[in-house]
Amino acid sequence: MNIVVLGTAGCGKSSLTGEFGKYLVDHGYDVKFLNLDPGSLSLPYRCDFDIRDFFTVENIMRREGLGPSGAMLRAMEHLSETAIPSYRGDFILIDTPGQLEVFVFHKSGPKIIGQLVDLVGLFIIDACVGVEGLPALYLYSLATGFRLGINIVNIVNKVDLLDTGEIELFRNYLSNPASLKGKLEFEGVLSDVYHPLSDLLQRIVPAQRVPFVSAKTGVGLDELLNILHESKCVCGDLT
Repeated sequence: MNIVVLGTAGCGKSSLTGEFGKYLVDHGYDVKFLNLDPGSLSLPYRCDFDIRDFFTVENIMRREGLGPSGAMLRAMEHLSETAIPSYRGDFILIDTPGQLEVFVFHKSGPKIIGQLVDLVGLFIIDACVGVEGLPALYLYSLATGFRLGINIVNIVNKVDLLDTGEIELFRNYLSNPASLKGKLEFEGVLSDVYHPLSDLLQRIVPAQRVPFVSAKTGVGLDELLNILHESKCVCGDLT
């Protein structure tokens, strides 16, 4: 199974890739690690394929006189022209750039993803955004799956930073986006947007369990593995 790890900057993509990969290896699975982030400086896992062996954002900046964003865009163009090897294994974990929008919404993103088969997208929701940030992240997750043409499994990372009450709020919202209407206070135009947006998400977000995990402590990885197995079953039921 190819698993492409996606999420906003700082959500813990590389940390979760490393921790989940270690968990899988410890449970007897054959795991391969692919790094598609040419801007990363260090990684918590040993790469089987590392795009930095071909080019890095820093080298592009120096060679072409580009700033960080321009160099990352150029790197995505180079990445789309680089053949990604096929690996045999139970799980192929694919780490992606920290700047999700560059990978997903640049024209090279779908081309890169198109090289991969038997693919599931793992979209990480950063627990640090708070429950009020969930509507925006859910929209981001939906847009990512639509743009790349892949099925998405949502997970919440950094659950170790939430208390019991916060976890319950997260769970309530993720199972029923309209559940917090009237419980969260917004000012100005946000108050006019939040309620209809929650109603919209209630209708269009696929029903699925959302694992709460921690790349730091390893909690929740059992449930994540179960969800990934279920995502590939014929029924496709993740509830």
